[in-house]
Amino acid sequence: MRSKRLNLFIYFISGLVIISLVVLGYFFFLVDLPPKGMLRIIFLDVGQGDAILIQTPDQQNILIDGGPDKNIIYKLDKYIPFNHRQIDIMIATHADLDHITGLTETLARYSVKAVLDNGLQGSAPAYTQWQSSIKEKNIYQMTVNAPQIIDLGDQVSLEFLWPNQELIKELEPDNNFASIVVKLIYGQHSFLLTGDATQETEQELIKLYDYLEAEVLKVGHHGSKYSSGLEFLQKVRPRYGIISSGEENKFGHPNLRVLKNLEKIDARILRTDQKGDIIFISNGKELKIKVEK
Repeated sequence: MRSKRLNLFIYFISGLVIISLVVLGYFFFLVDLPPKGMLRIIFLDVGQGDAILIQTPDQQNILIDGGPDKNIIYKLDKYIPFNHRQIDIMIATHADLDHITGLTETLARYSVKAVLDNGLQGSAPAYTQWQSSIKEKNIYQMTVNAPQIIDLGDQVSLEFLWPNQELIKELEPDNNFASIVVKLIYGQHSFLLTGDATQETEQELIKLYDYLEAEVLKVGHHGSKYSSGLEFLQKVRPRYGIISSGEENKFGHPNLRVLKNLEKIDARILRTDQKGDIIFISNGKELKIKVEK
């Protein structure tokens, strides 16, 4: 009888071990890990909003915007293993809900080391909650004052082009005009990420910088008519124009004029509403693209 109980106990423990291994294997199998020693930038399909995950060769995670809801968590869990739930830098380009709401959810589930913003306050409850979470967790917070560079090591850098805080005070902008514009550089490749920057923002950038070229452009404001002026696109000359917009969204994004402007400069257009997650992988010399619908 005693031997029978012992055998049952051994079977029970063995069963638990097997189930645990299966569950762990399931989670690891589900996570799409970045190629070792490479840069990966993912334009996440979060519906009508923006969210970009940058993963550096040094395994740093940088999140730019969080989309309009908690679905950002499911997206991040797909690309970040559960035993490394850390965001090294969280960047809120501006305080609009379709960019900021998911950041609050991210703070609740991920360890965040630093937060960067454009310095303009928001009034929505989601913004207030986001700020409260940052203070409660005692997270380092910094306002971008371009031009400014953050060196991430391994030839990876973030070059902030906008906003310049002195100019912002003079021009009294709205949040879109003051949206953070940052260029990610790795080796021979560059990605210009514009948040909801307007055509007025684009004109300021043209005045301030002689060189705006980038291989990949995150098209401003989901492809709305208020962004992506032809002069700006001709200065950037991207090979790829990424549009983050929701399927059949009520705003009619992307705007036909924007699509025509991108065609005029021979940019390949990739849209999250059509392709899902849009992923670029770089070793600093070669650039590969894949999509995950």
